[in-house]
Amino acid sequence: MSVCSVLGYRAVVCGMDPVCCESSSWMEVAQVQKLARGPNQPFYQVLVDVYDDPNLMVAYVAEENLASPDKPDLGRFDHPYASFLFYGRDAAGDFIPIKQLREKYNRPRHELPMDPPEDS
Repeated sequence: MSVCSVLGYRAVVCGMDPVCCESSSWMEVAQVQKLARGPNQPFYQVLVDVYDDPNLMVAYVAEENLASPDKPDLGRFDHPYASFLFYGRDAAGDFIPIKQLREKYNRPRHELPMDPPEDS
């Protein structure tokens, strides 16, 4: 799934932690305590679109700093790790995670049939 960051870039979630799992020194530098929900909220590993920020490959982002786009984002998304972590995109524009990611996060993959059954 593509997400927008309130930090100014487009990204795709590839992992998550139920709470911030970084060190206290990282949290201090990132000013996690200044977030409305602090470190006790989900934090996501995201692949950042290289066209939005070529210097930021992967980010660790608090849930409150992410937003889903209002409409499916079918635009180009480019990241060197995307082909290793996702099979591609479905018709709705969502990224299809590889089996290992689905198993790790225990999320089934829901697919639409290629040829819906015809009504008789």
